[in-house]
Amino acid sequence: MSVVLPNHNHARHLPTALDAILGQARPADEVIVVDDGSTDHSLSVIEGYAREHPSVRLLALGHNQGAVAALTAGLAAATGRYVYLGAADDEVLPGFFELGLERLEGHPEVGLFTGTTLLEDAASGRRTGRRPAVWPRYWPGVVSPARAAQLLRTSDNWVLTGASLLLNEAISEAGGLAADLGSFVDGFLVRKIALRRGFYFHPRPVAVWKVDKASLSRRTATSPEEAAKALALYSERIGADPLFPSGYAEEFGRRWRFATARIALELPVEERAVVQAMAAERPLDREVLVRLAPRLPDRLSRAVSLCWLYVRLRPTTLWGVLVSGVAGRLAWPRQGQRRDLAVPEQPALPGSDVQICPSNDDA
Repeated sequence: MSVVLPNHNHARHLPTALDAILGQARPADEVIVVDDGSTDHSLSVIEGYAREHPSVRLLALGHNQGAVAALTAGLAAATGRYVYLGAADDEVLPGFFELGLERLEGHPEVGLFTGTTLLEDAASGRRTGRRPAVWPRYWPGVVSPARAAQLLRTSDNWVLTGASLLLNEAISEAGGLAADLGSFVDGFLVRKIALRRGFYFHPRPVAVWKVDKASLSRRTATSPEEAAKALALYSERIGADPLFPSGYAEEFGRRWRFATARIALELPVEERAVVQAMAAERPLDREVLVRLAPRLPDRLSRAVSLCWLYVRLRPTTLWGVLVSGVAGRLAWPRQGQRRDLAVPEQPALPGSDVQICPSNDDA
C-alpha cells in the first residue's frame, strides 16, 4: 500500500497528518510526501520524518505546480497495489488502513474502499458534521457498478477521497487524474471507478476532513465566476463520458448549484453573490433569495434560503439524509470521542426498506 500526501506550506499540519498515517495498525508500505514548492519549513519537517521512518520519502517538485500536479507526480512514483490519496491538513483515524485493506482483499472485484468522514472546522477545531450526507447503504458491504449507477439518480458524493483506499489498477483504468478538472479531479475519478468496478462502503468514520475556507474547492464554490465556469466544465465532461448514466450531467448540475449556494449561505449577506448566480433563475427565486431572505435575521435568512434551494433544486432525498443522520448518531461516537472509535458492524437501526442492505457483506 502506498500513501501519496501532497503538501504546500502545511508545515504546522504535517506532524498531525503523518503521525496519524504512521500510527495505523497496518502501516502503509511507503509514504510519498510530495512537496509542492513550499516556502515555509515543510521540507525540514518531511526530512525529519524520513530520517526516522524508512517508509517515508520526500518527492520535491521545486516550485509550486498545484495539488493535481503533486498528486499526479506522487501516483507516478507509487508502487503499491492500493493507494491512499491524502491531504497534509487532514487526518486519518485509527484502524482505517487495516479495515480498508481487509475488505479490499476480501472483495478483489471492487475498485475502492470508502468509509465516512467527520467534518471539522480548520480554524476552530469544532466538529461540524459528517459525510456523506446520504449513505449508499446502511451496513458494510459492496455497492456494485449497476447499483452505483442506480443510486446516482437520487444521491451523490458517497465517496470522499480522504476516506478511501483505491486500487492502483482501477485508477489507471479510469484514466487517472484529469488535470483540467481542478478541485473536482478526485471526485470525477472515484465516480468513474465506482461505475466501472463498484466499491466497498463501511459506515465507520475513518478520516477527519478539516474544512478550510481558504481551500481551492471553497474558493471555487464561493466565486460566482469560478462556480459557473466549473459547472460548465464538469457537466460537459460528465455528459461526454459514456460511463456515466444518461441524464446524470443534469442531475449533477442541480446538485452542484445547490452545494455552491449552500456554502455561500455561510457567508455574510453581502458576499452571497453565488446564491443569485447559481440558484436565482426565475423571478420568484430572486424574490425569495435576493430580496426577502437577506432582510431576515441571519439564522432565519439561512433557513429560509436553504429550504427554498432544496425545494427548487431537489439535490437528494430528504429521507436518505434523515436516515443516514440517524444511523450515524446511533452507531458512531459523538464529538470529543472520535479518537477512540468502536467498530460495530451493524448499526442498531429500526427496520426500513429504503436502500438498506442485509448485513451479509456480499449482499
